[in-house]
Parts: sequence; structure tokens; C-alpha cells
Amino acid sequence: MLVGLYTAYKGAGLTCEQRWPFCDGWLGLFPANFASFIEWSHRLLAMLVGFALLGALYMAWRRQDDDRVKWAVTAAVVLLPSQIILGALTVTEFTALITAAHFVTASLILLCLAAACVWTVDVPPVDSLRTLAIAAGAAVPLHLVLDGSIFPVPVSVLIGFYTVSFLLSGALVAGALWAHDHGLGRARLLFTVGAAVSWFDMLVARRKFGLDQALTDVGALVVLVVVLGVIWTLTKRTQAGGLATIRAD
Repeated sequence: MLVGLYTAYKGAGLTCEQRWPFCDGWLGLFPANFASFIEWSHRLLAMLVGFALLGALYMAWRRQDDDRVKWAVTAAVVLLPSQIILGALTVTEFTALITAAHFVTASLILLCLAAACVWTVDVPPVDSLRTLAIAAGAAVPLHLVLDGSIFPVPVSVLIGFYTVSFLLSGALVAGALWAHDHGLGRARLLFTVGAAVSWFDMLVARRKFGLDQALTDVGALVVLVVVLGVIWTLTKRTQAGGLATIRAD
């Protein structure tokens, strides 16, 4: 996804003369210049990731006992053909709607895989969830500064924004799923809202939809408030658990 975003920001998506899935070099298999090399690299990496996803599907159904993991990976694979078609259309059509759909579908695949990863490990204690929320809160300032809405930034910085944002959103999704396993409804809701807003910030930051970039600043502040709410909620839960233990003793 990061390579795809870099390709879009560099304007390299159309350099292979719309010969998807081929390129403009020797026999249509190799790039003819650096710009087409960027597009070609994105296609090659996407193909490798697609095969890796099929391998993950095989391993999930062969070795996983948790049905949630199996169906999360299956959902990611079911979305894969749509992502491939949308990837082709971003080259042949390249409209704001198509690029948005391409990003949304990739995000859904990533969400499915993140959920599958979360469900393959033991549920961490509430203290660890609070630590996760603190780490997410520490990432929000970077999410805010690197989005390019406060001052112009080069492409490399924007890719840094998406790197931080994917990690932030993934951490919040993991927190929501683990909070659900703990039966912490309020923390689960706050984690979910934070993940959704951080993802919306990424969509707005693509600058293809005529939306005010200040929305990403507002979104970052919302995420920060939500994360602080999570930390406060989990701190109260930890303190209550400690008091209960003392009384039991």
C-alpha cells in the first residue's frame, strides 16, 4: 500500500502506456525508465503479496483452529480480485472515485489480516491494553504533523504519514478486538472510533476529493481525545481490579 501511494504521488501510474499488466520496456515485461520502474515495482510487489495472501489462506485453513482467523483471511482473499481490477482501472481510468475504491479495498484487506493476526495470539491483560493506548497516543502528534495540512511536505514525508497512520490504525483495531474479548464495551467503542477516524484522515490526505485538508487536523485531535478516553477508562478498570484483589485478600 505504501509503494502504491508513492506511485500515485509521483504520478507514475500512467507511465507504462496503459498496457496493464505489462509495461513499456523490452517485450512489455520490464520498465523503460525510472518513472515506469516505480509503477512496474508496484505491480510486481502487489503480485508477490497476492501469492503470499493465497499462501496465508492455505496455512490458515490447514493449521488454525480459530474459525475467526480462517474467515478473516478468507475475506481478504475474496476481496483480492476486486483490488486487482481496481488497480488496473487506476491505470486505464484514474478517476478520484476509482482511486478511492482502490484505497478502500486495500484497507479492508489490511483490516481482515490485522484481525487475523490479533486472533492468533493470546488476549493481553488490561494493563497491556493501556500501554497499547499510550503508544497510540504518542503516535498521534506524528500523524498530525506529517499530513501536509500545516505546511507543504515532500512525497517522502507523506509516505511517512501513511506509515505512522497505518500503525496507529492497526494498533487501535487490535485494541478494539482485545477490549471486546475482555468485555470492555466503552474501551472497545473508543478504540473503534479512533481507528475509523485515523483511517478517514488517510483517505482525506490523498488530496483527490476536494476536501479541506484541515479535516485531518480535526481528525487527529479527535483521535487524541479518544485515546485519552481509552487510557482513562482502562486505568479505572485496572484500579478497580486492584481494589477487588485487596478486598478479597
